[in-house]
Amino acid sequence: MLAHLLSLSLLAAPPESAAPEDTTRADEQAGDQPSTDESFGELEADPDADTSNPSGGQGALAPLPNYSENPAVEFGELEAAPEQPEQPAKKTDPAKFEEPEDFGPFYEPEPPSEVKFPGDARRPDRNKPFASVGGGIFCFVEDSVCGASLIADADVGVGLNVITSDRGFDVPYTQFRVRGGITLRPLRLGKKRWHPWGVGVVASWSMGSGSITATSRDPTEALTDVTETDPIRSWRIALLNQIWLSQKRNALHLDFTLGGVNSSVLDAQGRYWGTHAEVALGFGGWGGIYFAGDFMDADTRVFMGVRGHGIATGPLIALIVLGLVAGGVAL
Repeated sequence: MLAHLLSLSLLAAPPESAAPEDTTRADEQAGDQPSTDESFGELEADPDADTSNPSGGQGALAPLPNYSENPAVEFGELEAAPEQPEQPAKKTDPAKFEEPEDFGPFYEPEPPSEVKFPGDARRPDRNKPFASVGGGIFCFVEDSVCGASLIADADVGVGLNVITSDRGFDVPYTQFRVRGGITLRPLRLGKKRWHPWGVGVVASWSMGSGSITATSRDPTEALTDVTETDPIRSWRIALLNQIWLSQKRNALHLDFTLGGVNSSVLDAQGRYWGTHAEVALGFGGWGGIYFAGDFMDADTRVFMGVRGHGIATGPLIALIVLGLVAGGVAL
């Protein structure tokens, strides 16, 4: 019983104060931790602290800058940006496109080709049309940059011989034709610059298959007696209106021809005049395709064909004629 009372008295006794040595040891363990005790008074800046460091150094208060003041006084006068030297005017590149006086899809220069042949760089006439004189003033083979051109070609055509009366039958029609003439480019010659329009005159001679004709002059009689006429030989002279579609070498062009034709009609005596019309698409001056018609009284011939320049077709025609003569055909 007495032992229990003594233990209770020890528990209720006040704690002993820490020794001075223990207090010193506790302060060392705490280190530089800031104290929350208010007995030290207000914090003040150290007057001997180095203020050259903007941060104020350890243990000092850094003053905040006042941005409302004139920055020129604080940081020095502001200097104006140096003037940039003027750039020289850019020179125009002649290779670039410049809008011509006449603007449109037909007047734009041809873009450079991605395909180049090695021989073109060594050709002395690479900047001139083929078979031309005077730098393209006159050409023996039509070209898009020529001022004047010679026309000399041959063609073959097939079509239909339409008899517009009761004196014959509609039969197939074939012909062989040679053509010659000249074309002029007035604006190309006058203004010394490219222009798509050209005008010219052409003449041709052709020999075509004969027609089937009734021998009776009475239109009321039945066509019991018919005969085939001789081959039809025709002369034509016409005005040519030409439009080039681009400026490159061997470019496409459209030809519109209108004129007169002189030919025989069925089995009538003599020769007669009619109207000739033609629309063609040419590949430079080397060849083309066409659709044409000869319109006579009671006799109409419509046909289409292909043609080529005489440089290419001349040897072929010579071989054909030589073969016919050697075979005994009388021409």
